[in-house]
Amino acid sequence: MRGSPEERAAVKKSFERMNLKEKAEYIITYYKLPLFTAFVVLVVAISSIYQYVTKKEEVLYLAYVNFVAGETLNGQLSDEYLTYTDRDPQKTDVLVYQDLYIDEDPSLADHQYAYASRMKILGAISASKMDVAIMNENAYKQLSASGLLLRTDMVLKPDPALYEQMKPHITAGTVILEDNSVEYNLNEAETYEAVTEEVENAIDVSEFPIFVNAGIKDKLYIGVIGNTRHIDEARTYLSYLLNYK
Repeated sequence: MRGSPEERAAVKKSFERMNLKEKAEYIITYYKLPLFTAFVVLVVAISSIYQYVTKKEEVLYLAYVNFVAGETLNGQLSDEYLTYTDRDPQKTDVLVYQDLYIDEDPSLADHQYAYASRMKILGAISASKMDVAIMNENAYKQLSASGLLLRTDMVLKPDPALYEQMKPHITAGTVILEDNSVEYNLNEAETYEAVTEEVENAIDVSEFPIFVNAGIKDKLYIGVIGNTRHIDEARTYLSYLLNYK
């Protein structure tokens, strides 16, 4: 409060003579801006503390590409894995990217959605926030061709027993090493040409009980993203799916 000592003393005496209601009105009238500022600071501080305390550790980033899991199966693919690995679901999480749809030649109606999904996938991969993809055959062909999937031997060989179990389910996909797609799309080349190789980079999980019991009848594949930072976790996750009962 500004003013001379006499003015401040007079205001103080006047304030002391006020009843409770008058004091409250006086404070609100003359101090509402600093009170509001203090309130905002307090709310922000409490919110920050709450988010820090309740934030879950994301142990695995999982993507469903051209694949929809019902509520029960989604729980088996995410929350039950935390229980399997003796983690507290209140403190840890499997982050799931759902409703991702990509197509080599989407219809006009689907083009925008497919483009947005592709951008989301590439963005998550670029940020190293996608570890494992569950996908149908169409999605597998595209992710494989783009070279986004890690070789299965790099994932599984550190665990020889698991590698032997998975061998019958390992699948090879086509990887494009180089092509003339830019020139072809610009009509600078008459034919599309590509240099490719077959790489074992996914696992056919169509016959895994966890998916069979969920009524999944189409071909389904799981691949580990090439730049995953959680390769050991991905290996444990594959073992979990194979042995799920």
